[in-house]
Amino acid sequence: MTECLLSDEEIRKLDRDLRILIATNGTLTRILSVVANDEIVVQVIKQHIHHVAPEIPGLEQLASGRVLQRRILLKGQSSGEPFVAAESLIAIDLLPAVMMRSLTKTDRPIGEIMADSCLETFKEAAKVWIGELPGWLPLDGYRNSRPTTLARRYRIITGGRPVLIITEYFLRNVFHDTRPQEPDRCQHSNGIDARSGDSFALINRSPTNR
Repeated sequence: MTECLLSDEEIRKLDRDLRILIATNGTLTRILSVVANDEIVVQVIKQHIHHVAPEIPGLEQLASGRVLQRRILLKGQSSGEPFVAAESLIAIDLLPAVMMRSLTKTDRPIGEIMADSCLETFKEAAKVWIGELPGWLPLDGYRNSRPTTLARRYRIITGGRPVLIITEYFLRNVFHDTRPQEPDRCQHSNGIDARSGDSFALINRSPTNR
Protein backbone atom coordinates (compact mmCIF):
# COMPACT_ATOMS: atom_id res chain seq x y z
CA MET A 1 0.00 0.00 0.00
CA THR A 2 1.24 3.47 -0.87
CA GLU A 3 1.51 5.86 2.07
CA CYS A 4 2.42 9.53 1.67
CA LEU A 5 3.90 10.75 4.95
CA LEU A 6 2.88 14.24 6.06
CA SER A 7 5.32 16.80 7.40
CA ASP A 8 4.58 19.01 10.41
CA GLU A 9 3.91 21.90 8.02
CA GLU A 10 1.31 19.88 6.12
CA ILE A 11 -0.36 18.74 9.33
CA ARG A 12 -0.69 22.38 10.42
CA LYS A 13 -2.80 23.02 7.30
CA LEU A 14 -5.44 20.49 8.34
CA ASP A 15 -8.75 21.52 9.87
CA ARG A 16 -8.45 22.41 13.56
CA ASP A 17 -10.64 19.59 14.86
CA LEU A 18 -8.66 17.00 12.94
CA ARG A 19 -5.36 18.50 14.14
CA ILE A 20 -6.63 18.11 17.71
CA LEU A 21 -7.49 14.45 17.11
CA ILE A 22 -4.11 13.75 15.49
CA ALA A 23 -2.16 15.59 18.18
CA THR A 24 -3.94 14.16 21.21
CA ASN A 25 -1.67 12.21 23.52
CA GLY A 26 -4.57 11.04 25.65
CA THR A 27 -7.65 8.92 25.10
CA LEU A 28 -8.92 9.40 21.53
CA THR A 29 -12.51 8.44 22.39
CA ARG A 30 -12.80 11.27 24.93
CA ILE A 31 -11.48 13.91 22.54
CA LEU A 32 -13.56 12.54 19.65
CA SER A 33 -16.69 12.73 21.83
CA VAL A 34 -16.14 16.48 22.26
CA VAL A 35 -15.34 17.08 18.58
CA ALA A 36 -18.30 15.02 17.34
CA ASN A 37 -20.72 16.24 20.02
CA ASP A 38 -21.78 12.64 20.64
CA GLU A 39 -20.88 9.82 22.99
CA ILE A 40 -18.46 7.41 21.33
CA VAL A 41 -18.98 3.66 21.38
CA VAL A 42 -16.78 0.83 20.14
CA GLN A 43 -17.87 -1.70 17.54
CA VAL A 44 -15.45 -4.62 17.50
CA ILE A 45 -15.14 -5.86 13.91
CA LYS A 46 -12.73 -8.69 14.59
CA GLN A 47 -10.15 -9.76 17.12
CA HIS A 48 -7.76 -12.67 17.01
CA ILE A 49 -4.84 -13.85 19.14
CA HIS A 50 -1.62 -14.62 17.23
CA HIS A 51 1.30 -16.58 18.64
CA VAL A 52 3.66 -14.42 16.55
CA ALA A 53 3.05 -10.71 15.96
CA PRO A 54 2.11 -9.68 12.40
CA GLU A 55 4.91 -7.61 10.88
CA ILE A 56 4.52 -3.95 9.94
CA PRO A 57 7.15 -2.72 7.43
CA GLY A 58 9.48 -0.11 8.88
CA LEU A 59 8.39 -0.71 12.47
CA GLU A 60 10.07 -2.77 15.20
CA GLN A 61 8.11 -5.93 15.91
CA LEU A 62 6.45 -6.43 19.30
CA ALA A 63 8.18 -8.57 21.91
CA SER A 64 7.80 -12.34 21.67
CA GLY A 65 4.61 -13.81 23.07
CA ARG A 66 0.95 -13.75 22.21
CA VAL A 67 -0.40 -10.73 20.32
CA LEU A 68 -4.04 -9.69 20.19
CA GLN A 69 -5.02 -8.16 16.84
CA ARG A 70 -8.10 -5.98 17.39
CA ARG A 71 -10.03 -4.18 14.64
CA ILE A 72 -12.73 -1.72 15.67
CA LEU A 73 -14.87 1.24 14.64
CA LEU A 74 -15.42 4.29 16.84
CA LYS A 75 -19.01 5.40 16.29
CA GLY A 76 -21.39 8.03 17.61
CA GLN A 77 -23.85 6.51 20.06
CA SER A 78 -26.76 8.71 18.97
CA SER A 79 -25.92 9.20 15.30
CA GLY A 80 -24.53 5.73 14.59
CA GLU A 81 -21.93 7.50 12.44
CA PRO A 82 -18.53 5.76 12.18
CA PHE A 83 -15.75 8.30 12.74
CA VAL A 84 -12.55 6.28 13.09
CA ALA A 85 -11.45 2.78 12.09
CA ALA A 86 -8.59 1.42 14.20
CA GLU A 87 -6.39 -1.64 14.29
CA SER A 88 -4.32 -2.53 17.35
CA LEU A 89 -1.60 -5.10 17.93
CA ILE A 90 -1.35 -5.78 21.67
CA ALA A 91 1.33 -7.83 23.43
CA ILE A 92 -1.12 -9.25 25.94
CA ASP A 93 1.45 -11.37 27.82
CA LEU A 94 3.21 -8.15 28.87
CA LEU A 95 0.04 -6.61 30.34
CA PRO A 96 -1.71 -7.27 33.66
CA ALA A 97 -4.23 -10.12 33.56
CA VAL A 98 -7.14 -7.78 34.29
CA MET A 99 -6.28 -5.74 31.20
CA MET A 100 -6.08 -8.87 29.05
CA ARG A 101 -9.54 -9.92 30.23
CA SER A 102 -11.00 -6.50 29.46
CA LEU A 103 -9.43 -6.46 25.99
CA THR A 104 -10.61 -9.94 25.06
CA LYS A 105 -14.00 -10.05 26.81
CA THR A 106 -15.37 -6.49 26.43
CA ASP A 107 -15.75 -3.81 23.77
CA ARG A 108 -14.26 -1.04 25.90
CA PRO A 109 -11.81 1.36 24.21
CA ILE A 110 -8.14 0.50 24.74
CA GLY A 111 -7.39 3.99 26.05
CA GLU A 112 -10.02 3.69 28.78
CA ILE A 113 -8.72 0.25 29.78
CA MET A 114 -5.17 1.60 29.96
CA ALA A 115 -6.27 4.61 32.02
CA ASP A 116 -8.14 2.45 34.54
CA SER A 117 -5.14 0.12 34.93
CA CYS A 118 -2.88 2.98 36.11
CA LEU A 119 -0.11 1.31 34.07
CA GLU A 120 2.78 3.70 33.46
CA THR A 121 3.20 4.07 29.70
CA PHE A 122 4.90 6.27 27.11
CA LYS A 123 3.28 7.02 23.76
CA GLU A 124 5.72 7.60 20.90
CA ALA A 125 5.19 10.39 18.37
CA ALA A 126 2.74 9.29 15.70
CA LYS A 127 3.51 8.84 12.03
CA VAL A 128 0.79 10.61 9.99
CA TRP A 129 0.07 9.91 6.35
CA ILE A 130 -2.42 9.99 3.48
CA GLY A 131 -3.14 6.47 2.27
CA GLU A 132 -5.72 3.86 1.42
CA LEU A 133 -8.51 2.74 3.70
CA PRO A 134 -7.90 -0.62 5.39
CA GLY A 135 -9.18 -3.59 3.42
CA TRP A 136 -10.87 -5.06 6.52
CA LEU A 137 -13.65 -2.45 6.73
CA PRO A 138 -16.76 -4.64 6.57
CA LEU A 139 -19.30 -2.65 4.57
CA ASP A 140 -19.23 -0.42 1.51
CA GLY A 141 -21.11 2.13 3.59
CA TYR A 142 -17.90 2.89 5.47
CA ARG A 143 -16.18 3.94 2.24
CA ASN A 144 -16.88 6.62 -0.32
CA SER A 145 -15.73 7.39 -3.85
CA ARG A 146 -12.38 8.75 -2.69
CA PRO A 147 -9.77 6.02 -2.28
CA THR A 148 -7.57 7.71 0.34
CA THR A 149 -7.88 8.87 3.92
CA LEU A 150 -5.80 10.37 6.73
CA ALA A 151 -4.22 7.95 9.18
CA ARG A 152 -1.76 7.84 12.05
CA ARG A 153 0.23 5.05 13.71
CA TYR A 154 2.09 5.03 17.04
CA ARG A 155 3.54 2.66 19.62
CA ILE A 156 2.91 2.57 23.36
CA ILE A 157 5.85 1.59 25.56
CA THR A 158 5.82 0.20 29.08
CA GLY A 159 8.80 -1.07 31.03
CA GLY A 160 11.05 -0.10 28.12
CA ARG A 161 9.25 -2.49 25.72
CA PRO A 162 6.60 -1.77 23.07
CA VAL A 163 3.29 -3.36 24.09
CA LEU A 164 0.86 -1.78 21.62
CA ILE A 165 0.95 -0.65 18.00
CA ILE A 166 -2.16 1.33 17.09
CA THR A 167 -3.19 2.48 13.61
CA GLU A 168 -6.15 4.88 13.28
CA TYR A 169 -7.95 5.86 10.06
CA PHE A 170 -10.14 8.99 10.01
CA LEU A 171 -13.02 8.04 7.74
CA ARG A 172 -13.69 10.35 4.80
CA ASN A 173 -17.43 9.78 4.76
CA VAL A 174 -17.29 11.93 7.91
CA PHE A 175 -14.20 14.10 7.36
CA HIS A 176 -14.35 16.00 4.08
CA ASP A 177 -12.04 18.37 2.26
CA THR A 178 -11.86 22.03 3.25
CA ARG A 179 -11.02 24.66 0.67
CA PRO A 180 -8.29 23.58 -1.78
CA GLN A 181 -4.73 24.42 -0.84
CA GLU A 182 -1.53 24.44 -2.81
CA PRO A 183 -0.23 20.86 -2.60
CA ASP A 184 3.06 20.32 -0.83
CA ARG A 185 5.68 17.70 -1.47
CA CYS A 186 5.73 15.00 1.18
CA GLN A 187 7.89 11.98 1.84
CA HIS A 188 6.60 8.74 0.42
CA SER A 189 6.90 5.57 2.47
CA ASN A 190 8.61 3.70 -0.38
CA GLY A 191 11.01 6.54 -1.15
CA ILE A 192 9.04 7.99 -4.08
CA ASP A 193 8.12 11.67 -3.91
CA ALA A 194 4.42 12.45 -4.12
CA ARG A 195 2.19 15.50 -3.83
CA SER A 196 -0.84 15.79 -1.58
CA GLY A 197 -3.26 18.68 -1.17
CA ASP A 198 -5.69 16.84 1.08
CA SER A 199 -7.26 18.74 3.94
CA PHE A 200 -10.10 17.56 6.12
CA ALA A 201 -12.87 18.99 8.29
CA LEU A 202 -15.59 17.35 10.33
CA ILE A 203 -18.95 17.60 8.54
CA ASN A 204 -21.21 19.90 10.51
CA ARG A 205 -24.28 18.25 11.97
CA SER A 206 -27.27 19.60 13.81
CA PRO A 207 -27.29 18.63 17.50
CA THR A 208 -28.90 15.24 18.03
CA ASN A 209 -31.81 14.96 20.43
CA ARG A 210 -31.11 12.47 23.19
